[in-house]
Amino acid sequence: MNRFLTHALAAAMACTGLLAAMATTPPAAVAENQAVLQSDHALLQAIAKSDQPAAEALLDADFSRTDRAGKTSSRQETLQNLAALVAENEEQVVVRDYRQVVLVTGIHRLPAQNVRVRFVRAWVQRPAGWRALAFQETIFAEKLPEHRLGFGSPSGGAPVDCENPCKTVPYAPEGKSEQEVVAMWQGVERSVLANDVDAWIPGFTEDFIFVTPDGAPPMGKSDRIAMIKELKRTSTVLIPPQVVSMQVWAFGDSAVMRSEHKPLKGRVLHVTRVFVKTSGHWQIAFGQQTVVEAPPSATP
Repeated sequence: MNRFLTHALAAAMACTGLLAAMATTPPAAVAENQAVLQSDHALLQAIAKSDQPAAEALLDADFSRTDRAGKTSSRQETLQNLAALVAENEEQVVVRDYRQVVLVTGIHRLPAQNVRVRFVRAWVQRPAGWRALAFQETIFAEKLPEHRLGFGSPSGGAPVDCENPCKTVPYAPEGKSEQEVVAMWQGVERSVLANDVDAWIPGFTEDFIFVTPDGAPPMGKSDRIAMIKELKRTSTVLIPPQVVSMQVWAFGDSAVMRSEHKPLKGRVLHVTRVFVKTSGHWQIAFGQQTVVEAPPSATP
């Protein structure tokens, strides 16, 4: 099965302007992904109609939604305000198939704010069917930012203490797969700290995609390799942001990690990652980060 299945957009949904994604991929690939595509379409319809019972049936018990400002809502909070999820004009939609985890990614417009955002809807295969585990949005930059975000804080030559996340994290993984995923990810963080590109490369799939919190176009594996090599050439050390919270869900040879990180400098980042296990080795296949904006100050 091809990992990436691109699909076009069809007619607008009644009264909302939401576009339904209709597959244009080969028949075999469409058949294999028909269930998750139908579930994704049904969720968009439920959101458009503020149909709480229909949406509730499609959201995983651990579902969360993170908006472009980094505010994360639980399943129940999301169901109480489905109107906040209404979007339109979905474009550059791609279905990313990671076995028991399937992502629907792209760009859509939030009519209430008149802005475009990058989105990911993460679907996981449960015994009862496909359920949405995460719905995350990240700002879309109409102009390229001067500085890329989401890679750590320069040490400035100061001694580096990377206890968290390089050695420990405030999360106790359950089961062998979760333990392997967390340990593998910590190894990646250590390789980033050391600018060790040879150690970094095996931790990522060849088609790895990283949606950065700065709104710039997503980066691929070759982009990150080039960045790490440049950091090494200039003797620049980036300190990985500390883990504030973390949770991992393993689904056979696929896993999802949801976490928040506090850089040495800057704001907290909300992150969704997908891992796949190939030939007994876990790799990161996808990552998306959103800056958690500080809440407005209370008016006295």
